[in-house]
Amino acid sequence: MKLFGRMMLAAMLTTSAVAPALAMDYEAKPIHWVLMSPIRTVGALSGAVVSGAVSGPTDAVWHHGAKGTKKLAGKMGDENGMGQQLVALPAGGSAGLVMGAPVGVCHGVKHGWKTGWEHPFSRWSYITMEEK
Repeated sequence: MKLFGRMMLAAMLTTSAVAPALAMDYEAKPIHWVLMSPIRTVGALSGAVVSGAVSGPTDAVWHHGAKGTKKLAGKMGDENGMGQQLVALPAGGSAGLVMGAPVGVCHGVKHGWKTGWEHPFSRWSYITMEEK
């Protein structure tokens, strides 16, 4: 009787462990997707962290600083004039730097996650610049 009870308990434990795999619809979720999801998750996390902490803010701070300088130089008369840009650099560039940092973090995390999921550990998941 003890042997029968042990066999029934083992059968119940095995069934409960195997049931989720048996219930999975393999046409809806191919085995390749199931096997790649942990790798893609780690690739997306690493892309989001690196791109959100380094690449995104650096890129956005540079571009927003340049935009702020040009915009303020344009208000002074000529956005492409060297004198206007030199005068506008401290105020317009600083404002662009301050506004660009949080924008860059958000853009970098989003870009790193998306690209890191599609192409795990690729160089484009760590770089926010668009390929042209």
